[in-house]
Amino acid sequence: MRKARQKIKTQNRQRVRLRKGSVFLLCVMLAIIGSSAWQIWKLRIQVEDQLAHLNQEKGTLQQQEKLLRDEIAQLNTPSYIEQLAREQLGLVKHGEIIISPKN
Repeated sequence: MRKARQKIKTQNRQRVRLRKGSVFLLCVMLAIIGSSAWQIWKLRIQVEDQLAHLNQEKGTLQQQEKLLRDEIAQLNTPSYIEQLAREQLGLVKHGEIIISPKN
């Protein structure tokens, strides 16, 4: 009878040890998974912020591109080229006389 009781007590102790070990292992695994999930969450937020910043920069660059294309189109018109030649270079058409004010 004593041996049977000792055997039952030994089995209970092993179960308790096994349960404590399992609980500890489970806690460690949860801590690792939680830490990894937190790092992934932080990285996701950083990527989303960077994506928003890049989209904003893309919009700005597209506006600048449109302005530059409009300026190129204007610079290629004969009337604007003539205006720039007269104003900046002082050129005149054949037969015109330059009248400049005295300084």
